[in-house]
Amino acid sequence: MDGYYAPPKLFSIDANDTATQDTQPSRKASKGKGVDRPVNTDFAGGLHSRVSTPSITIDEFEMDDHDYEHVMPQAFQSKGDNSGQFDALRPQYSDDDTYHSIKSDDEHANVEDYPPNNNAVDLVQSIKGMYRVLDLISEQGSGGLVDKTIIAQDSLRAFTNTICPGAYVSMTKVNFSALDGLFVKPVGIYGSKEEIVRLLLSLGVVDDHVAAQLVADHSDSKFSTPSLRSGLYVVRTNCEATSDEQLFVVYWPEDGTWDDAAPSSMKRNRVTFMRYLTKMCDQLTALISPEHSRSIVWSEREGEDDDSLMEMEDEQDESDRMATFEVRKSNEQEEAVNLRPGFQATSDYIAMPQPDPDATANVGLHKPWLLYGETTQGFMTISNVPARETAVASKRYSITNLRLDIWLKHDSLRVNENLNANALRLLIGAGLGNRFPQLYKQWQQESVNISSNARNTKASTETKIKMTLEKESPLLSRTIHRALVDAIIRVFPMFTHDSFPDPTKSKQGNPIAQGLLEPVIALSELTDDAASHSMEGEQDSSEIQDQLQTVIELYPEIGEAIRRTVQKLQIEVIDSRDFKTCKERVCIAQSLLRQLPDVQTKDEDFLNVILHEDMKRVKESLGFLAQGATPHGQPRGMFNKALSGFNSLISSGPRSQSVVDQMLKDAEASASTLSDAQFLVQLDDVEKLPVMKKIVAGTRAAALAHFKSLLLKQTTTLTHNGLRVQIDTCLARARWEAASSEEQQLAESRRRFIIEINAHSQTSQNSRTFIIDAVENGRVSSDVQITGSRRSFEHPKLKFTVHLMQLTTQDLHSLQFDSSTIPSPKFRNSYSFKLPIGNSVVKAQLLPSEKILLATTDRVGNLTVYLEYLTAIDNALAHGGRGKRLNRDKIGEFVLAFDESKHMLGVVATEKLLLHIFVYDDTRGFQASGSAINLTQWYTEGTSISHACFICGSEELLLVDTFARARVYSLTTMQFRPATLDLIQIPKAVHSTPDGSCLIAAHVHGSDLKLTAYHWSTFGSTDGIPLEIPDLPLDQPLLLTSLTSRNIVHLVTLDIDTQSCRSVALDITRKVTEFTFKEKGARGGHTMSENVSDTANNCLIDCHAQVWTRFPVLPAVQRATITSSSSRCPRTLAFITDRDHHLFVPHFHDLISHFERTSKKPTGNILKSMMVSATTFSAFSDSLLSGTEWSVSKFRAGEWLAEFLCLIPIQIAVTKENRFIPLKDGVYSTELEKSLLGADVNRIVDYVSFGWYESLFQSYMAKKPVKVVSSMGEQSVGKSFSLNHLVDTSFAGSAMRTTEGVWMSVTPTKDALVVALDFEGIIERSAQEDTLLVLFNTAISNLVLFRNNFALNRDITGLFQSFQSSSTVLDPAANPSLFQSALVIIIKDVVDSDKAEIIKEFALKFQRIVRDEQESNFISRLHAGQLNIVPWPVIESREFYKLFPTLKRRLDKQKLTHNTAGEFLHAMKTLMAKLKANDWGALSQSMASHRAQLLLAVLPNALSFGLQEVNPDPEPLKNLDNDIPIDMPDTSSEFSLATGGVQQSSSREAALQVLCHAWGDYNSRQYVSEDVWIENLTTHIDNLVGLRIAHVSEWISSNVARFQSGQASIDELMRTFDSATLRVVLCSEQTARRTTYLPNFPCLYTFLRFLCFIWRDQGLLDVSGTSRQSYVKPVPMMFIMSSHGVCGF
Repeated sequence: MDGYYAPPKLFSIDANDTATQDTQPSRKASKGKGVDRPVNTDFAGGLHSRVSTPSITIDEFEMDDHDYEHVMPQAFQSKGDNSGQFDALRPQYSDDDTYHSIKSDDEHANVEDYPPNNNAVDLVQSIKGMYRVLDLISEQGSGGLVDKTIIAQDSLRAFTNTICPGAYVSMTKVNFSALDGLFVKPVGIYGSKEEIVRLLLSLGVVDDHVAAQLVADHSDSKFSTPSLRSGLYVVRTNCEATSDEQLFVVYWPEDGTWDDAAPSSMKRNRVTFMRYLTKMCDQLTALISPEHSRSIVWSEREGEDDDSLMEMEDEQDESDRMATFEVRKSNEQEEAVNLRPGFQATSDYIAMPQPDPDATANVGLHKPWLLYGETTQGFMTISNVPARETAVASKRYSITNLRLDIWLKHDSLRVNENLNANALRLLIGAGLGNRFPQLYKQWQQESVNISSNARNTKASTETKIKMTLEKESPLLSRTIHRALVDAIIRVFPMFTHDSFPDPTKSKQGNPIAQGLLEPVIALSELTDDAASHSMEGEQDSSEIQDQLQTVIELYPEIGEAIRRTVQKLQIEVIDSRDFKTCKERVCIAQSLLRQLPDVQTKDEDFLNVILHEDMKRVKESLGFLAQGATPHGQPRGMFNKALSGFNSLISSGPRSQSVVDQMLKDAEASASTLSDAQFLVQLDDVEKLPVMKKIVAGTRAAALAHFKSLLLKQTTTLTHNGLRVQIDTCLARARWEAASSEEQQLAESRRRFIIEINAHSQTSQNSRTFIIDAVENGRVSSDVQITGSRRSFEHPKLKFTVHLMQLTTQDLHSLQFDSSTIPSPKFRNSYSFKLPIGNSVVKAQLLPSEKILLATTDRVGNLTVYLEYLTAIDNALAHGGRGKRLNRDKIGEFVLAFDESKHMLGVVATEKLLLHIFVYDDTRGFQASGSAINLTQWYTEGTSISHACFICGSEELLLVDTFARARVYSLTTMQFRPATLDLIQIPKAVHSTPDGSCLIAAHVHGSDLKLTAYHWSTFGSTDGIPLEIPDLPLDQPLLLTSLTSRNIVHLVTLDIDTQSCRSVALDITRKVTEFTFKEKGARGGHTMSENVSDTANNCLIDCHAQVWTRFPVLPAVQRATITSSSSRCPRTLAFITDRDHHLFVPHFHDLISHFERTSKKPTGNILKSMMVSATTFSAFSDSLLSGTEWSVSKFRAGEWLAEFLCLIPIQIAVTKENRFIPLKDGVYSTELEKSLLGADVNRIVDYVSFGWYESLFQSYMAKKPVKVVSSMGEQSVGKSFSLNHLVDTSFAGSAMRTTEGVWMSVTPTKDALVVALDFEGIIERSAQEDTLLVLFNTAISNLVLFRNNFALNRDITGLFQSFQSSSTVLDPAANPSLFQSALVIIIKDVVDSDKAEIIKEFALKFQRIVRDEQESNFISRLHAGQLNIVPWPVIESREFYKLFPTLKRRLDKQKLTHNTAGEFLHAMKTLMAKLKANDWGALSQSMASHRAQLLLAVLPNALSFGLQEVNPDPEPLKNLDNDIPIDMPDTSSEFSLATGGVQQSSSREAALQVLCHAWGDYNSRQYVSEDVWIENLTTHIDNLVGLRIAHVSEWISSNVARFQSGQASIDELMRTFDSATLRVVLCSEQTARRTTYLPNFPCLYTFLRFLCFIWRDQGLLDVSGTSRQSYVKPVPMMFIMSSHGVCGF
């Protein structure tokens, strides 16, 4: 770097210096002033909030001060005079509302208790096109209030949806891919407020009025005034010259941000915001006001070379590093109490409440009042809560049988009168029957009677049906006989119905049966006989025909059986031997006659031989005759006669033989080709020859005999089968009708029973009403699915809200160094509890760790004392808790005293003079310490006690009686002290100072309140020390408390007029000599507690060096969120000011050189390549405000936003009270914790959410594998600093321990996502909490960095006890995907000479651990036997940063355990849920169970629509692990489900009609037969269903493929799906078989009920929808309706 910087291309100072940049077409979002404003929502129902929109806590503005002080170049530390200090006593505006606004889930923030929301105080609402991206708030940490950044999610949503509508659905669902369709060009802006306002005025987004408000000084305002909070803002420009979004990203500073002497917390805020700004924008602009520019102190280079400068800086560094301290006497004075001004804190809640017109009881106006606390401070407000009924919208939820039993027993009930039998059975099993035993018994007996009567009726009906049908079977036989006869006559019309008389008539005397057996009956005789009975037969025939038609209509299966029988029998062929023989003889005779026409008249005997002799002999005879021989055995006379006739017709020789052969062939051919029907018709011509009449009659008789035999057999068979069909069908209908009747009666009985229990439940006085609309079986046997709600009626109550006062971390540290520091406390957290009207709070004392001692009395004066967390006190009051109850009759009137350090409660019965002592135990609550102490021996009759208080920290109790005499009673000696203090009057109140040094007594003198201090050491021997404090309120209690240390005593009062809480500091001195440890002199002439600097506003430039110091410049793992598709320009920094332009470049050059030289950080060419310039505002305006296209870096909007969000850590878990608590979107919610009590792992997984990282893991970056690196170790060893420099994160640690719980950040690289987890230091946590954190860390991580201090003599066995304890909890063998991390032990600050010794020492100690634990050692179980020991060099050495690439290479070598981001997200959520639920089973089993539950929940949508999500935007079926859609063909048709899924767009029948009409050939119905049309429609629907089933099947398979086989939950999922698809086949088969003869039904529902009974008879389904063999969970059933039936599954 040569010291000469070319002007950046951002500003076209030189006309020849222009930048060219490729532009890509992008979708232009809607722009314009006033069109992109966020919705003005009243968050939390109207909180008075400085935050207009809900936000989520994401980051802490703290860092590891130990590392910060060593790394920060001293030349850029604050120096100079302490100018610009704020007066600590001036009124401050309240920002309680800011804190409340971010606690979106906080149940304590009751909207009715807060003033109306006034968004006018937030000026971002008045600035067109401005969106808040990052906000700054204060939140409670373990060490006090800490500043945190939050994502202003609603404002970010408004910005995102303005440039890309619909891309931001929620914080956890952002469509980054859609955002990538457009580009943004951001330019970063920071600097003086006045100049930023000047920019906004130039853009036209503010007017003069708003501009004046932006630069106004709010420090002297007592109340909130319009202002803009510090944070990062996006300002859209109004340029129309380009399609890209040109944005200003503005860092709006706090008042005093750019003061070099700013408080350390403000400096940290500045560095963190500048970190985000420099990462979001490649082009930065510093707008510096003339005032700030004049105060900059420039580096002096003239006459000095670099070596001289380095030497001077080194000397300065050394002097600054030496701090001198001394121990000296601080107090040698006499006893005294000196007064000095204290603090002032404001709150909007310190106000007189307004009268409540809705209050049901006259409780008066309740002023805010201070709460006593020795070390904790706060005030309480009271409000009326009128009687009201609260109701939750009806919903479907799972509830345990135990909880359901409690609700059924104690609530008023409003049960749906139309509940089905299974639902009522579930309620009775859960306890409903036990609550109403008499009603239940009566209903049960009534149900038994109904079922018994129904069974009897059904049996009687079935018997009657069978008897009736069997009795009428002759009619069925006659009908079937008629149908068969009709079939015969259609083929053989020569027959008539009379040819085949009804056999049933023969049994009644009609000689038809005999006719069936007679072999020969002439057709003419049959015809004549039929004619004689024609008149009689016609009537019977018509009647039988009608009966046949009716039977076929009623029983189509019978008609189908007749059709199949006729088709099978082949009636056209007469399969009779006699008939075939006769047919053959006739055909031979016909053939002979055709060839020898004269034979018929000459040789009748010869024809008779052919027609009547044995056929074999006839053929032989013909053969012999042709040869001229006599056949053997032929009768001579007959043969000679025939031969003589035959020889006269034919001649002998070969020709004669051929004639015979041809004749036989013709006869055979004629017999085979001529159908039997045609043959019978030709017989009319054949019988004209007299010789043929006999054979013709025999032929006809043979045919008739054949058909009569066939009729008899088939009629009998078909009648039997038909009777069975009749009986089955009629019985099914009868059973359905009987079951329907029974169900109607049972339903009516259930309805009456439910009406009775509803009425009886209302008779008891219940505050809650349980509304039950539907009940179903739960997924597990211990759960029930309830659809309904609970309504609660709350009687009027008083609501008490506790507002805690808290100090910032900066104030706490300042007070530790200097007790005279005046802090600036704030009111942040608030907690509420309610008491019924008539109950009272008699004592409320705040305790450390957000606990409270609360003593209440009921209407009759009974006392109950609680000691609970503020978060739990409301629940304890509502349910009794562990409160100590004392009956008023026992104690009478009383006064209370409590000592915090001893947890000792004194209850003094003022008139009975009894002292009851109770000691609080965490396990058992308050326990009596012996029996009551009788004080009557020390008091005269008529004396009572008026006041009591413990001497803080002792077991001595001050008692003041009604004679104004104060005495001290010792619980150790059980005696009073000899000394007695006689007060001038009974005091209004007495207090012991928190340090246990003084008694403060308050007396009323006229209209004034006077205080007197009495030292306990000289109690009774002095007149006390009057404390002259003016204007003490008479109607308000006083608070005597301490800050940080018990000897920093403040007397606190409330000033309602100014809405403030004020204090007076009491400097109490004793006769004892006190010593203090203080810094002597200073490093550079100033003490640690002073904020001084030699410069005033150099941080406008030096802030960059502070960012480089705290965060990495060139990290080991580099981000790759921004792809090559984005066009980036060189990084530039432009200073916009009116003077000294030539000094900025060399000064910044010196800044870089000094930083690189002193920090030893690797920077590559990043800093030196930065293009720095300085110019005027007019030049800046010409470049960026003239409407031209900017020549700056261009990013895809999705990548840019993802890069920004990945920079911001999110808190994902904390440990409290020995519990692991996952957070939802980075926020701890007490209400959520309550709702998850007793929840199973699956339910917890559904609630755990990682905020903005959800969309990155689930969709945008879902395909990338994940590697996890984590940092643990002791407190203040640089854990966060190391992670930042390894993986380029922005964790903010601090020596004040603000890293609490577990924080997560993500670094996207080219090949993977590197997830970084930052854990709080292992100090001040319980062993169980340590174990839980270690278990979580080692299970999910790939590389665990454990940092600790350099100490050779440390017992590392104790240090790693939590690791060893964790190794016994989860079995690595059962969790093969977990515990694959390498453990890297980092010992910090090791010089080269100690490296080998350190490694050896630690190796020996780990060797000892392995030897002692053997196979149970944590290294093998938690880290797969992998451990590294790294002696880390001291900071500010080049070697310090060289080891980070080594750690990167170690991470790269680690086994990949998370193949996709979606898989990692699922695994981490499940692991966290298991730790919370104390579930120590296999992780894979829990993950499989949750995945199966999720797929089951989505299955209805999948089957109905082929989608995972339907509303608000359709989402296709995807692999949940990598977000890849399932590539399978599917139909866009919507199927209607019987159960489950989202609300259908139309009724089922309408949906089915839509499905049918969508078929392309739907309108072809009139052109094809009905059967063909129905078959084609069925095939079409089957194809659609098949596509959907295949698609869903593949979706399920892809989402469960990674789970091992044999998982019970996966198997159940597959069985459920298989059962659903199986029902398609079963129902289709049953419907196809049954629907052809089903009767008409009035509606689809009636038909389906009937179909269920058919299925039940087949063993498929019973009335309740369950299998006869075993209970099967309900599955979705899809119904597809055609004109002839319904197919369902």
